[in-house]
Amino acid sequence: MTNFSFANVKALGCAAALALVAFAQPAAAEADKISGSASYSYNSHFVSYGLDVWGGGDDFYGSQSTSFLSTDMTIDLSPVSFNMGVWADVNNNLPSGVGGKIQEVDVWAGLSVEAGKFTIGATYQQWYYAGDNEGILDLSVSFDDSEVLPIALNPSLTWHIRVDGNGAQTKSSAMVLAVSPSFTLINDDTYPLSLTVPAGIAFFLDDDFQGGNKSGVGYWYLGASLGLPLAFIDSSYGDWSVNFDVTYYNTSPRAIPGNVEDDFFTASLGLAVGF
Repeated sequence: MTNFSFANVKALGCAAALALVAFAQPAAAEADKISGSASYSYNSHFVSYGLDVWGGGDDFYGSQSTSFLSTDMTIDLSPVSFNMGVWADVNNNLPSGVGGKIQEVDVWAGLSVEAGKFTIGATYQQWYYAGDNEGILDLSVSFDDSEVLPIALNPSLTWHIRVDGNGAQTKSSAMVLAVSPSFTLINDDTYPLSLTVPAGIAFFLDDDFQGGNKSGVGYWYLGASLGLPLAFIDSSYGDWSVNFDVTYYNTSPRAIPGNVEDDFFTASLGLAVGF
C-alpha cells in the first residue's frame, strides 16, 4: 500500500503549477515546443471506464456531483512528444482517503510518436484513491483522417491495462475504440462556437474488469461537446475557453454490476486555459 497524504497532493499540485509557469515564457522563444494547460470542471457524474463511481445514476447534478481539477505539460520534439500531468477528483461524497475533500489524485507521464498519419502513444499512470493506488498503462494509436473523409472522425484505439490493482479493481484490461468528429457552428473571431461528437465502445478483455462476470462489450457512449474559445481575452494571458458536455452511457449489467443504472446521462461544465 502506498501512503499518499494531503501534503503529497499539495506538493504535486505546486510542482505542476511551477512547471507550467516556468515553461510558459520559454515556450514562445522555443517556437511553442513546450506547452501546458490547466482546467476546472463541474460534473454531474464521475465515470471511469463505464463505472458510475459515485452512483449518480439518473440523479442528474444531484448529491453525487463532483469537481475535476487538472494540469498538464507537453514537450514537442517532433516526431516525439512527452506529456505529464496531474488530475484530481474533489468532493465531499465520502470521507476522503487522500485528504480534505480530495477523493482521488492521478499522476501520469507518457510519450507519443508520429508516424505519417498515425500517432502511437504510451502513458503510465498512478491513481491514488481509497488509501491505496492503482497502476495503469495505456497504449494507444490514432489516425489523422482529415484528408481521407469529408468529415474527419479522428479515430483512436486505446488498450487500457491495469497493471496494479486497488481493492476490487484487479489486474485486467480493456480496449476502447473511439471517434470524435468536430464541426464549426459559428465562425466568429470573438465568439467561435464548435461542436464535437465523441462516441466509443469498450471491450473488456477480462470478466472482472469492473467487478462483473462477463468479458466482451462493457459499455458504449455517445456525447456532444460545445466549445467556446474566449477570444476576447488577450492571448498574453493564455488561451481561455469554456465547454459544456453531455454524454449518454449504456453499460452492461453483467460487466459492470455496481452501476445504479445501466444507462444514464452525464454532463460537465468546464473552464480551461492553455499556454
